[in-house]
Amino acid sequence: MAPAFTPCAAPPQHEAMPKPRKPIAQDPGVTNPGGLLMEAEALLERLTLGTWVPNLDLCETGGLYTVRVELPGVDLGDVSLSIQDGILRVTGTKREPAIGHRMLCYYCLERRYGRFQREVRFESVVDARRTTARLEDGVLTVALPKLIERRGQVVQIPIVGKKR
Repeated sequence: MAPAFTPCAAPPQHEAMPKPRKPIAQDPGVTNPGGLLMEAEALLERLTLGTWVPNLDLCETGGLYTVRVELPGVDLGDVSLSIQDGILRVTGTKREPAIGHRMLCYYCLERRYGRFQREVRFESVVDARRTTARLEDGVLTVALPKLIERRGQVVQIPIVGKKR
């Protein structure tokens, strides 16, 4: 039996790892357990910071797929869109707004910033040459007409919208 079709593939979310209950010092081969733990925590922080997964909707009508991706605060120049082997790939960066040279002290930081990537796999072949994309009011809308088999080519898709 074939696996279920799952068109939207989001990168795995990295959750903060809980601190180990038993100290690393119990391992006789570790000479600096505090330093090793600090290095591991710093690595985990680098991996989880900058990971942002925007929400995505996928709709299908008779001859067209429509993909809508929420990209609030993302500039047009910070988004890239491509199609290869039946996979639409949306990549980019959501940048933290510049506040000047002042040091900020956050009391609450719930919005995410950094690089992102979303992929959508299509069952039907899409016409990359007639695909259109528009970034407006923080929503990227991509219209992908269906086509007879033509997989294997990489096609860059220009995004239309207002630059800030």
